[in-house]
Amino acid sequence: MKKILILIIIFLSIASNISAGSITMMGGGTTPSLSTEGSTVDGYVYGGSSTYSTAHSTSTAYDVTDTIASVGQYRSGSTRYIYRGFLKFDTSSIPDNATITSVTLTLTAKDDGSTTNFDVVIKKANWSANDPIDSAGDREGAYDICHDATADSNIWRNTNGMNVDTNYTSGTLDTTWVSKTGSTYYCLMSSLDISETDVSDSQYINIYTQEATTQSYRPKLVVGYIY
Repeated sequence: MKKILILIIIFLSIASNISAGSITMMGGGTTPSLSTEGSTVDGYVYGGSSTYSTAHSTSTAYDVTDTIASVGQYRSGSTRYIYRGFLKFDTSSIPDNATITSVTLTLTAKDDGSTTNFDVVIKKANWSANDPIDSAGDREGAYDICHDATADSNIWRNTNGMNVDTNYTSGTLDTTWVSKTGSTYYCLMSSLDISETDVSDSQYINIYTQEATTQSYRPKLVVGYIY
């Protein structure tokens, strides 16, 4: 009878841990995960000029209050537009002694204007010095930081075959990039923007931001860790 009682207690303990979002390991560690939505300061910055190199290097305007962030390139007449998206996630609740084991980013497109398909590249861009993007100086600083930043270990996805209003999750991202003491910053760039391919048609998408009315469409960073 004692053995049965002990087994019941162990089972209930495991079930309780699972329902709480973590599993206790034999070694005493836990494997929880943090799922955090984006910030209301997310948005996009764009450059526009009749000269591609100018649009590529110099920003023109920004929007961090809309429900979408544009990513990619677009041409209207002789004017080229280049859009770069910016994301921020609060990851400060991860314990300082935790070892991060996995990171993925889930995004949802509202519009797909990509006549020419491209990769949506996730860049490890720390634009905290320009947060919030609410001035010409911050706009240009963030635009340049995104351009110069290192691409993460996986892209979000290619626009070919992408459906709007549908969640897509990246492959595993760089676990060392995630901040355990504050916010984790990323930017999004088109692979055609990175390769400096002059735009001749429509090559952009609009991604939902934190301001999206439908919660499931908002950007989401999922971080797995042990401690």
